[in-house]
Amino acid sequence: MTLKDQVAQCRLCPRLVQFRETLPKRASFQDQEYWRKACPGYGDPHAKLMILGLAPSAHGGNRVGRIFTGDESARFLFACLHEVGIANQSTSESLTDGLELKGCYITAAVKCVPPQNKPLA
Repeated sequence: MTLKDQVAQCRLCPRLVQFRETLPKRASFQDQEYWRKACPGYGDPHAKLMILGLAPSAHGGNRVGRIFTGDESARFLFACLHEVGIANQSTSESLTDGLELKGCYITAAVKCVPPQNKPLA
């Protein structure tokens, strides 16, 4: 099992697991199946640049399985990364959207969406 698979299957924090698995869907995403697992990092494993976010968003990373994907922060970040040649496209919408990063790895300090966007120590 890969490290990414191990992260996605993690259930060590009962508070986060309960929240991510029971979070109501946003009305605009009612027809989509939510990821509802921990979000592993992604990108170039030999990167010299690492972007570290706080945690996946409730209806971004928790919905699609990739931090900084499918929300406003993703739109801003990937437009910038594409403009400077780090990302092969200016959007990050799903795990199967073809996104590739050169020299950059993206991850989060907390791998699951926390209630009220407030992780605990």
